[in-house]
Amino acid sequence: VILLNDLIDQTRPGDEVEVTGVFTTNFESGLNIRTGFPVFNTHIVANHLLRKGDRYATQSLTDEDKEEIRRLSRDPRICQRIIKSIAPSIHGHDDIKAGISLALFSGQEKIVKGKTRLRGDINMLLLGDPGVAKSQFLKYVEKTANRAVYATGKGASA
Repeated sequence: VILLNDLIDQTRPGDEVEVTGVFTTNFESGLNIRTGFPVFNTHIVANHLLRKGDRYATQSLTDEDKEEIRRLSRDPRICQRIIKSIAPSIHGHDDIKAGISLALFSGQEKIVKGKTRLRGDINMLLLGDPGVAKSQFLKYVEKTANRAVYATGKGASA
């Protein structure tokens, strides 16, 4: 799906959307020669987006949920509690867990001089030796955050 002009930045990863647009195909002759069968590159040039309701929106919080959040916000050890709750089956790695918790809560969007919009999204890059729980952290975040996009290997650098 290709978004142009005013449709750019109207949605975020994880949003459920309904797209109206023009479906086009292009014949890929180079791939046809290599694979031996016809290959078509397909895409949709969108001219309208309709965001469906976000099932995790704050409107779905009950009064009890809001009161519990306020109670937890007064806890002086809330940061440590959040860090310890990230992937509890993985021992240690408190610095990685702190980074993940900051990314889950996101940053503050800023508008500079009324013109430039800086997104508040926090990105993380986990590097390490094999067997240090990188994939387990990613899987935990994917299951926890409704907008998480799980990316590893070749597809991660697209």
